[in-house]
Amino acid sequence: MRIEQKKYVMEIDKQSGAIQSWSNGKKSFVRPSNLPLFLIRFRDAAGECIEIGAKEARHIDLKRIRTEAEERITIMYEGVGGYEIQVQVTVRCPHDESLTYWSLTVEHDTDWLVEWIDFPAIVVPNDLTSNGGTGKLLWPGNEGVIVEDTKIRDSNGFKYIEPEYPSRGTAGIYPAAVPTQFMAYYEELGGFYMGAHDEHSHVKCIEYFPVEEGIRLQFRLYPGGVARGSFGMDYEMALGVFEGDWHDAADLYRNWYQSASRHKSVRILDNEKLPDWYADSPVVITYPVRGTKDTGNMEANRLFPYAQAIPHLEKLADEFQSRILVLLMHWEGTAPWAPPYVWPPFGGEEDFRSFADLLHQSGHLLGVYCSGIGWTEQSHLIPEYIRKEQFDREGLEEAMCVSPTGELPYSNICTGQRRGYDLCPAHEFTNRVVIDEVERMIEGGCDYIQYFDQNHGGTSYFCYSHTHGHPPAPGKWQIDAMKRLFGEMQQVADRAGKKVLFGCESVSAEPYISDLLFNDARFNLNYFIGTPVPLYAYLYHEYINNFMGNQNPTQMVFDFERSPDNLLYRLAYAFNAGDMTTVVIRDDGQITWSWGADWSIPLPNQDHITAFIRESNAWRTGAAKSFLYCGKMLKPFPVMFAPEQQLRMLDGRELVVPYVLTSRWQSADGRLGQMVINYSPDPVSCDIVFHEFAGQTILRVEDPSGNTQNPVAVDEKGLLNCRLEPLSAVLFLLP
Repeated sequence: MRIEQKKYVMEIDKQSGAIQSWSNGKKSFVRPSNLPLFLIRFRDAAGECIEIGAKEARHIDLKRIRTEAEERITIMYEGVGGYEIQVQVTVRCPHDESLTYWSLTVEHDTDWLVEWIDFPAIVVPNDLTSNGGTGKLLWPGNEGVIVEDTKIRDSNGFKYIEPEYPSRGTAGIYPAAVPTQFMAYYEELGGFYMGAHDEHSHVKCIEYFPVEEGIRLQFRLYPGGVARGSFGMDYEMALGVFEGDWHDAADLYRNWYQSASRHKSVRILDNEKLPDWYADSPVVITYPVRGTKDTGNMEANRLFPYAQAIPHLEKLADEFQSRILVLLMHWEGTAPWAPPYVWPPFGGEEDFRSFADLLHQSGHLLGVYCSGIGWTEQSHLIPEYIRKEQFDREGLEEAMCVSPTGELPYSNICTGQRRGYDLCPAHEFTNRVVIDEVERMIEGGCDYIQYFDQNHGGTSYFCYSHTHGHPPAPGKWQIDAMKRLFGEMQQVADRAGKKVLFGCESVSAEPYISDLLFNDARFNLNYFIGTPVPLYAYLYHEYINNFMGNQNPTQMVFDFERSPDNLLYRLAYAFNAGDMTTVVIRDDGQITWSWGADWSIPLPNQDHITAFIRESNAWRTGAAKSFLYCGKMLKPFPVMFAPEQQLRMLDGRELVVPYVLTSRWQSADGRLGQMVINYSPDPVSCDIVFHEFAGQTILRVEDPSGNTQNPVAVDEKGLLNCRLEPLSAVLFLLP
């Protein structure tokens, strides 16, 4: 069946309903494959799985209806797998759009539960740049990454693995380490967009992996254990062609998101939950008070007692000319990274509270890392920390996440630090413990609580329990349970009369943005996959600011000695994305490369780092505040001929990145500006392609105060030469 519209031609196999090709008139972006259009996994009463796909239907019937507004195709699959299972696929093809809209209904008369629905099967060409083509793949995991070689991820611990329980923290699950709901493939001749326009934020696996025919783009819906009867998707999958690059694909999703009503967040300027300090862009300074990294020796270091750090912190605050937010690690009086209990603090409540008071007296802030909703049976860092007796005495097995077969496996999360289980957020015990700990941390003087470290994006992990009051399979109940927990935490802060912020590891996923408003970004994880891009900021920066994060495990990616400017590059990347700055310090107050970096290795150039942070944060709080703090990111005008550096990777790769980064913004009042950033210790020169302003004059803001603004002429070809001083930035105000 051939469907031809103004902007595309799509072909569907009449025998199976599978998509065979999808062309914009210049290239087909979908490859024919042997994959079924849909695949459904059921679970029987024993938890065993049965997978049934479109090709196993006894009968398939395709119908096509044309109206003035659209063409509509329905595909009915009867007797799927030889069972009393019927599936209907509906495809809407509006005449004037480049996108089509796909939905599915399943009806089954079995004793099984629907665990997931994989739909629709799409394979794009594997003509990525690593294979000699021009193709690139945008994957939304960990704030966004451009994939040009699928073999990079397949060679390390971030490779695709089928999502099962016990869960992986960085699996391709939405809403979790994958914070948004679309992917895109693009190259010189155009691109293909695939997104779930789902304002209910159902749990999904959003992934990619190579197959024989190309690259599979996978969207797998977890509907929450649908029993006998009928289930229909309450959203549509949007598929279609587009022109441009990842920014243009992101525009398609953002336009939908901003038109949706459910879960849409409050813009920063209108958000009464935010404390005043949020607008001051404090630099986050993070460090442990015992040990030097995640594992190993946990003796107190020179930053303990807590007040020992004050001279180092005041020195850095002076050098940055900024407020700071101290984010403590290994401060828990229980054991480091040993959830759910953290209180009282290591060293006692009095010492901790005194430290908080000292910070507050200087106008600074205190935050703490926690370790999420897990249960620690045995700490591997503090061997005497064991809670097996409590677990057995209180029957806490009942509160833990269980597998599809009802077993209670140990968690896969942070196994180097602990042995234990994942807590189910639907169980009252989980909520009670979290709320008790949060109350104590707020009373202890905390301004920011990163309770959900290890719960990437604010997620909970899969649970198949039949006794927790939720359906016995992953699904939307997880989002509802987490939002209920976040709401109760907010009530604790409200009762205390404090605007405390809560956060997680990685940025908060789309439905959790309004609850987790300050988070530990993890764009650096994408160096294991490809090249990070600020997709998350592009979509959501009007609603949330995050911070650069502790950058663990960058020490497992970059060869620091052979890439001495890599920290400057990462600082500039975060600044360019509109994120607040983070530094990790050793117990001598010196800035190191990342959390987890060995404290004995040579350090980055301290003068360069502090100078760049001082400059960049002055822009955030000065002339560029309306853009970098609460602006909307736009596709930038490109920079040409900027010098580049080669970042050496420990796996032998080289990542070539420019010394000049740029981002374009629209302020809340409609003004437009483009930041151009030089993070090199040397002056650089580049050209900016302001094609829309050829022959016009624009304003160049020279310094963060905004006091020096000079008119500059764009030539008739739309080019503007730009010279930048070392470790500096400029702002162009655009007509």
